[in-house]
Amino acid sequence: MKRAFSIVATVAALSVASAAAATEHTILILPDAYFPQITYVDNGDSVRFVNVSGAEHNIIAQDSSWEIGPIADQGEAVLSVNSVTERSFFNKDATGEDGTYIVQGDISFDTAPLN
Repeated sequence: MKRAFSIVATVAALSVASAAAATEHTILILPDAYFPQITYVDNGDSVRFVNVSGAEHNIIAQDSSWEIGPIADQGEAVLSVNSVTERSFFNKDATGEDGTYIVQGDISFDTAPLN
């Protein structure tokens, strides 16, 4: 019984440590941009999109593997990221004459550059 309790306690402690290590990053949705344009994350982090654009907003991954929206003006949505999450995303509603997306943001697993 003591051993089973010890195993459960160890697993619980590891779960709490993993959850505590995850970070939530915020990306502001602006009328014609994302801020920051590149968000540096670690595996297991999440990204909170906050819409301050003045209009409803839809976000789509470059490979269409994920999509968020519509996000109402002043609304928010959260995306959990891992090593297989598509890292480039676009304003689904902002396209050029040729149909390409023109407002892009990126998620990077690289180390953030120093200022």
